[in-house]
Amino acid sequence: MGVELSLDPPVCPIQANGGTSKHKIINHCDKMLAYKVKSSNNSNYSVNTIYGLIQIGFTADLIITRKPGKPQADRLIIQFASVEQTCRDPEASFATGQPVGELCGETIIKLSAAE
Repeated sequence: MGVELSLDPPVCPIQANGGTSKHKIINHCDKMLAYKVKSSNNSNYSVNTIYGLIQIGFTADLIITRKPGKPQADRLIIQFASVEQTCRDPEASFATGQPVGELCGETIIKLSAAE
């Protein structure tokens, strides 16, 4: 296993008084991936999509939005699982609470809002 999925840019520079940050989720492997985005702080952070599919070698847009609030050490976790090319339901790979597939893992993005 190498780097199957990454985020570009890999950091989220949002101020504590709120704002948005645009990123690309990149599929680096030879399988289609289903993904799920989880946050350690749903009170302050939200994303434009929680579940999605990324074809081999493609990207998906991720927009992270922060509401004003006290800065703390938060993070986003992007879980992923390989799926068949015919898959159209990314949520099915996470029905048990953990990613299920031949290739599974997660990428963590640190969210450190500056005042």
